[in-house]
Amino acid sequence: MEFKSIKDFKDNFAKIYHEKVAPQLKYIDNERIVIQKKAKLYSTISFSTGAVAAVTGFFLQTELAIWIGVGVCVLAFIIYSIMQKNFENKLKTQLMPLFMQAFGNFKWSTNEVIPTFEIKDSAIFERFSNRDVDDNFTGIYRGMPIEISETELYYYVSTRNGRQRRDVFKGVLISIGVGKNFTGHTIVRLREFLFNNRIYDEVKLEDPEFSKKYFVDSDDQIEARYLLTTAFMERFKNISTAFGACAECSFKNGKILIALTTHKDLFQLGRLNTPVTDTAPYMQFLKEIISIFEMIDHLKLLEKTGL
Repeated sequence: MEFKSIKDFKDNFAKIYHEKVAPQLKYIDNERIVIQKKAKLYSTISFSTGAVAAVTGFFLQTELAIWIGVGVCVLAFIIYSIMQKNFENKLKTQLMPLFMQAFGNFKWSTNEVIPTFEIKDSAIFERFSNRDVDDNFTGIYRGMPIEISETELYYYVSTRNGRQRRDVFKGVLISIGVGKNFTGHTIVRLREFLFNNRIYDEVKLEDPEFSKKYFVDSDDQIEARYLLTTAFMERFKNISTAFGACAECSFKNGKILIALTTHKDLFQLGRLNTPVTDTAPYMQFLKEIISIFEMIDHLKLLEKTGL
């Protein structure tokens, strides 16, 4: 079933929460309390052991003992973080299929839904060799197939201090099948993130403010100007303000790939230190999902002229 309005989503979300989710939360919270106690116990033991080792090493002037102690203290935080993530993943496995019923035919998974080759083919990002995904959603909204992926892109370089990670992107990728067969490839990227990665010739546009903020290049200058209408450019400029994220995009093979850069951990449902009966995380999850649909509505991707 496909719901076609944001009001549908909100109404159904509230109904499903009260009828299907809320009755389970008391039992899940009992499990959370048990896991939280274990996480605190293991972390406390690890931190205390590390602190004793570090202090002992300091008084005995044993550098190795100090570093071991510091390492064990850090391990305490890692243990808690791992147990927190495992709990959240288990909670999502239980609740996400229920919440997805509020969004019609949308499905949630932890597997990639946007192929990595499609991201590379978009040429939005200059370089990356590694990808991590968290929450992924697929479905149809207003007749358009939508794929949403919470993604991190990065690569490693060798330095004198060893192998180091270089982050390229953290945020949400949104692939939208707009039903328009693009003859060329048009890319819209922020100038501040652009170095020498200019794939095609630059497209000269009528909006100087847009051109100052974004670099647009395309292998089809005529189509690029057709796609990037004055109205679309104005709406695209407003995305960063309205949705609190830097936006870039690519038009290719009948799809628009939008990259929203944000360093938030999105789509969270629960924390070990917060009762799962607290509605705030679920309302925040709804807000984050709805903001993506609002962005699609905002860009008016179904308009007959341009986009």
